[in-house]
Amino acid sequence: GQAVFENDNYRITAGDNNTVNIFNKKTGETYNIWGDPHVNIDGKHAFDFWGTTTFKLEDGTKVTIETVNAGNNMTLASTVNITNGDYGVQISGVDTNKVGDLKINEAAGWGEVLDWTHSDGNVLQENPAGAGFLGVDAQGNIQKVDQAYINKTDLQLNAAALDPATQQRGSDFLRNALNLFSGLLSASLSGAFLGALSDAGEGRSSSTRDANRFSLTLVRLDF
Repeated sequence: GQAVFENDNYRITAGDNNTVNIFNKKTGETYNIWGDPHVNIDGKHAFDFWGTTTFKLEDGTKVTIETVNAGNNMTLASTVNITNGDYGVQISGVDTNKVGDLKINEAAGWGEVLDWTHSDGNVLQENPAGAGFLGVDAQGNIQKVDQAYINKTDLQLNAAALDPATQQRGSDFLRNALNLFSGLLSASLSGAFLGALSDAGEGRSSSTRDANRFSLTLVRLDF
């Protein structure tokens, strides 16, 4: 079976076979998390990760994937926490260490509590001006997320990869900058920031990158 989360901007599915799929309805972009865990962006392998990782989407939705040990220094996606403001849902039983235990716990009205009680891990921000994701390294630099970036910042791969306070400050700056970019596309941003956006993928028009706010939500379990 698979769990389905859907709002106006995204469709997110999680199966009991180590997979999480994110579809951006506005841009047509797809992010597929599968295996131990690999990440494909628009059908092409982009990077792997090991520890808890959060994918921050353009409309403010956070998809936090918690992993479990799969042996041989590998991990599997196991629990998925999806939050946006006061709405939240937790999908458990995604990994194949045990089959048939896929479960949804909806936290409507308790999304912020769900968010606060679960670590974000390594935070990756959906790129509003191109393909893929952006991240903030230990020096506060905005970078395109690729395997080299993950190797330096994954909190399980590197026990002290990134000070949480440093990442939080960087994440807050990146989120605020991207909100400014989405809301005021004509605003003049720093050359370094625009360069990071450009390096991360092809630019897109403002009409295709419009990040409408979170609204209608649908959650169900399909068999």
